[in-house]
Amino acid sequence: MSNATANLFSDIEIHHMGVGLADNVSQGGAGGDQFRTAPLWGLGQRIFFLHDGRTTDLLAAIEAHQSSGSEATAVEELFDLLSPSQKQDLLNFLRSL
Repeated sequence: MSNATANLFSDIEIHHMGVGLADNVSQGGAGGDQFRTAPLWGLGQRIFFLHDGRTTDLLAAIEAHQSSGSEATAVEELFDLLSPSQKQDLLNFLRSL
């Protein structure tokens, strides 16, 4: 398995996620608003989303990434510009993982 490809759909990096997702818990080198990007594989089988399971709504989880100080704000704003059918296609893809 040393040469196997794993489609994690993640960069596994630590990112500032802003005040909206901050839990003010420091772990290792990560501050209270920093989280390691979790792999998205298995997302379609999850009941709760975000690092603390605060929502069961995938769309709400995406929208929660837009907040002051979040590195994901620009990406979430691009998501907002998608047409309703494009958003649905993306949600369907994420649920298929």
